[in-house]
Amino acid sequence: MNYLNLLEEAYELDEMSEARLPLLEEVIREADLARDIETAVEARWLLIDTCLYVGFPKKQLIAFSWLINLYESSEGKVDVFDLLWHYKWIAEHIVRFPEVSLSKINALTEDMQKKFKEYNYSLRPYYKVKTLQAISMGNRAMANEFFPLWQGTKSDFMNDCLACETTEIVAYYHFIGDYQAAIKAAAPILSGRQACAEVPHLTYGHTALSYYHLDKREEAQNSFELGYPMVKKRVSLLTTVSQFITYLLLIDNQEEAVQVYQENQKIASELEGDLSTLHFYLASAGLKHEKQEDCLAQATTLAQKFDKRNQNTYYQDILAKMQ
Repeated sequence: MNYLNLLEEAYELDEMSEARLPLLEEVIREADLARDIETAVEARWLLIDTCLYVGFPKKQLIAFSWLINLYESSEGKVDVFDLLWHYKWIAEHIVRFPEVSLSKINALTEDMQKKFKEYNYSLRPYYKVKTLQAISMGNRAMANEFFPLWQGTKSDFMNDCLACETTEIVAYYHFIGDYQAAIKAAAPILSGRQACAEVPHLTYGHTALSYYHLDKREEAQNSFELGYPMVKKRVSLLTTVSQFITYLLLIDNQEEAVQVYQENQKIASELEGDLSTLHFYLASAGLKHEKQEDCLAQATTLAQKFDKRNQNTYYQDILAKMQ
């Protein structure tokens, strides 16, 4: 089948369908061989968008690196707005791989800042990315430095949707342990006034744990019961699945925690050791079942890798508290 037909076939599938990926990867391969730059660019943007919903951020990063190189070497081949819009996601997700050094993370993120300045866009997305990177790396000082800059900078049309922004604010407050502020920030989502493709899905993991720490057990359980069906077996939402395992262990519900682990273990095994994999095995290390030692071994190896890159002991400290 001609690769242009494969591209049309990919367009006919839902953007949240994992079945898009092999089609787009074949389109990219054949378009590159044919030196069809226009189609190669189009297919890579589609792949990046699809990976946002189905996971596989490494595929995103590879595709985006190609687009950046093309942008730098061939004027007019890559749309600037598309590049900057997607830069936010790539810069946020690059920290998910322990093999990517801090110097490379910083270089990519500073290039994002440079390009946003060059085209006179607000730096609000840059400050947000720095905050979210800090959360992923367990760097509280960095998160506290950039969160006020993010919140204090005016937005423009390069800003993400309101529901995503709200959930990321909730994530910050949950990360620093201000659970009351997390619940307050989540109010527009919990009331149904704000929503998008992955919200409230992502929000409920934060609220389940925040409510638990505020000793509001009924509300915490409600967040779990509403949220887990939304994220079950979703590769891109595995970190939220992990939060629900943590919640179930906190309320001493081993049986259901093991069930959640078993329902999602297959997708965790497909992620090639990214940050979501660490979150999953870190949460699962406290389970009492036949795979407990395997979970602990996976969590230990990944925690050491990420902490070495991040130059701290954040994830190893979490693991130590669970043993």
